[in-house]
Amino acid sequence: MARRHSATGSRPRHRCFPVPQCVPVRGAAGALSHLTKGLMATIRAQIASVFAANPLYGLRGATAWHVDSVQRDIATIHHLTSDAFAFSLEGAKAFDGPGFCAHIIFLRAGQLSVVQTGHSRTLMPGDIFTVCAWRPMTLEGTDDLDALIITLPAWWAMGRLLDGFSILPDLHIGKDYFAAPIIASLAGALFDLPTSVPAFATQGLTMVADLMRTALTACVDADKAVPRWQGRFGQILEFLMRNLDTPGLSAHDAAASLKCSVRTIYKTCAAHGTSFNAFLNEIRLVTAQYQLMSTNDRVSEIAYGVGFASLSHFAHLFRARFGVSAKAMRQGRRTYLPH
Repeated sequence: MARRHSATGSRPRHRCFPVPQCVPVRGAAGALSHLTKGLMATIRAQIASVFAANPLYGLRGATAWHVDSVQRDIATIHHLTSDAFAFSLEGAKAFDGPGFCAHIIFLRAGQLSVVQTGHSRTLMPGDIFTVCAWRPMTLEGTDDLDALIITLPAWWAMGRLLDGFSILPDLHIGKDYFAAPIIASLAGALFDLPTSVPAFATQGLTMVADLMRTALTACVDADKAVPRWQGRFGQILEFLMRNLDTPGLSAHDAAASLKCSVRTIYKTCAAHGTSFNAFLNEIRLVTAQYQLMSTNDRVSEIAYGVGFASLSHFAHLFRARFGVSAKAMRQGRRTYLPH
């Protein structure tokens, strides 16, 4: 059952994971083992609903972990309640999948310890914290934990609220910051928003991002910036995102910028199951898809804005990637919005 209701009385759509019922097996020990395995599988599925495509290990507790999730424009918002728990996440491996995202955590009750990039922070009620899912992290929560988590695609978060192209290891906004309650309240309102008004979701998410960007600028120590990415492939991704709107971008350009050979660029991409051009096109197409969903810009403006030099080439790749034309997606924008 959903745990929160909007002022209008409408209930947000959510995903719930009921605890499986015990199926009779031979012997008490067998029954207990079956129930335990089923419960652990359910807990892992619930954790994966928040931290997708992110290998989990060292799980303890979380037997009362419960998540309600709603889609709001490009974001998924999760309402989490749980008993005491602890687990570690290896960090998402794919740079073009659901695990490549950022999480904004709004703690409402209990305490939550977050360890990432060698830094530890214990969150108290009212605190706001941003974590990057492509880096390993460890989470440990106390009994009666209650939190709201906004999950955003990394490319969107980097363009809207994470400043520059470096990651600050302690993206913390304390409860004492004057705007923290305002941002948290807006996030809660966004979770409760009736699905019948999709334009409000887009506006609300933009407001949250703008406020978060201002608050992070005020609250974090910019002198503690660390590299956003690890490894050569991460450096290639950073280069692509910084130069996405440059027509004719090539592996030679990346090699010159990263001070390595073109062969290194090719080999690095191949080691991750892709090529330089395929990787570049994927980022451009996904970015164009979001702009089709969230703006009224002409298709041609969007195509040229993400770096395509040929409108016909963009149209061909877009249809091949998403199965529909850009124009059709624009006309049915709520149907095709990425989840």
